Amino acid sequence: MTDLRYPNETPEYRKARNALLKEEEALVAKARAVAELRRKLPLSGKLKHDYVFISANDRDLGREIRFSELFGDHETLLIYSMMFGPSWDHPCPSCTSLVDGFDRASVSVTRHAAFAVVAKAPAKKLNEWAKSRGWSQIRLVSAEQNEYLQDYLCQGTDPDKTLFPVMHVFVRRDDGIRHFWATEMEENHVDTIWAYWNLMDLTPEGRPDVDTTPQDFRSHYPEEHYLKRLGERAG
Repeated sequence: MTDLRYPNETPEYRKARNALLKEEEALVAKARAVAELRRKLPLSGKLKHDYVFISANDRDLGREIRFSELFGDHETLLIYSMMFGPSWDHPCPSCTSLVDGFDRASVSVTRHAAFAVVAKAPAKKLNEWAKSRGWSQIRLVSAEQNEYLQDYLCQGTDPDKTLFPVMHVFVRRDDGIRHFWATEMEENHVDTIWAYWNLMDLTPEGRPDVDTTPQDFRSHYPEEHYLKRLGERAG
């Protein structure tokens, strides 16, 4: 129960709000419990290769960067695979929404862990998209010349036809770089770290009934392939 009271609120509101508060407290407790279980995971396999990426940031556009370099001075690396194929006109709108939030969050996150976004699109194309969105903080790299996305199950055999949005976590230990965790659920696997949807959950209208986050651009490949498949599955 809370002693909070807002101007002119009704007893009915306070009763319902206190009931909801109990559920919110339980949700936070569950999230913390799951995080604790995650931290206790044993380490998984060693990194398959010290992959060579191509920088897509303005500061060193086109420079080769090894996977091991992405850690910088940290022992942990979060790396998100963005759905942006080599031939796509624009990246996935939902991935764009996620990285909109990641870019600013990385300012705080990188005090404690390294954070990067990888895409299969060429570095120059990824860089141009980043500038159009105002991304200036997060490390952006292209996997155009390596097999990281395929090896770590973010891509099928054809990078234009099958890409998956996956958050991976790797750690650096005395015996090398080890895989620690990845999003593996079929759906809503990045839901808890997606600023747009979580903010909309706070509104009385809730999340808009749309397949992907609203954007001011069209991304034709996902529209013609991924969203079509989602519609067929729902039907």
